[in-house]
Amino acid sequence: MPLSEYGSNQFSLEAALIPEYQIPSQSYLLAESLDELRTLNEHAELGAPLLSVGLRLIPDAFDADALTGVRVSELPALAPEVRRLGTLTVRGCFVRGKLDGLHGKALGRFFRAAYESAKQMTVILPCAMPYLCVEGGLAALAYNRTEHPETLDEAITAAQIVAMQNQTAFMRSC
Repeated sequence: MPLSEYGSNQFSLEAALIPEYQIPSQSYLLAESLDELRTLNEHAELGAPLLSVGLRLIPDAFDADALTGVRVSELPALAPEVRRLGTLTVRGCFVRGKLDGLHGKALGRFFRAAYESAKQMTVILPCAMPYLCVEGGLAALAYNRTEHPETLDEAITAAQIVAMQNQTAFMRSC
């Protein structure tokens, strides 16, 4: 299957939780497993610039069976395989987790786990990463605001800290 048929897996950096960030116009492909990475690698053009791919990652503490993506605990086993893929490079991290009912400090722990998971990925794979996207973070904050407004400040503070860490840690590698 040609790469153009992976349109449903393309994403824009607009989804990233980074305040006041100027979004590059480049699109990337998103992979949720080693098999998807292998497929993208097989269909990329040899001799062309490396294909930039984002990897969907799930922190182990926020895992749920229904979630698709690579578990953080799977990264050490995945790393040698990713290094063998010669036509692509992992350049982004989309972190998701089970967020149902999380608010306040618990939601803040997810934001911190997302950031730490992305940092681990850059070391274990290794890869350069210009951004981190926390999937579902804004919906969880909206739930927090509606259902538990008394804890919203705690969750927002944690999200802002991760956004600042994102800008200082990852944005330098763009």
